[in-house]
Amino acid sequence: MNDAELRYSIYRTFADSGGPPTASQLATWCGGSEAAELALRRLHDAHAVVLDAVGAIRMALPFSVADTGHTVTSGDQSWWANCAWDTLAIPAALNIDAAIEAAWLDTGDPVDLAIQDGELSHTHGFIHFQISARHWWDDILET
Repeated sequence: MNDAELRYSIYRTFADSGGPPTASQLATWCGGSEAAELALRRLHDAHAVVLDAVGAIRMALPFSVADTGHTVTSGDQSWWANCAWDTLAIPAALNIDAAIEAAWLDTGDPVDLAIQDGELSHTHGFIHFQISARHWWDDILET
């Protein structure tokens, strides 16, 4: 499996299951654990995935392995998004209707936002980026 096919398989697994592929799946796809580690490192270096300190997948933007307080739900499936912006990217990428669970940073109140037929349920509020886009990869976990 080449890197593009691996990236697609990682994203497909997140889309279908809400989480990343297992180490066993990665090893099978790549032809062994060592090959999987090298392939993941290449994808990480290309900003296609984000690895954690032990080399496991932490993010496949817009999907997150960790609960970030930003959850997207459609039917009985849910995904953790990395940030408010990514809560909008998941329904767009998967072409689904979805509910977004998050809190307004200034009040802590629920965002109460949904996507139906590609449209936002409301446009009250805004997403604020404290760091300019050109610096997001300086520390993508903090961004």
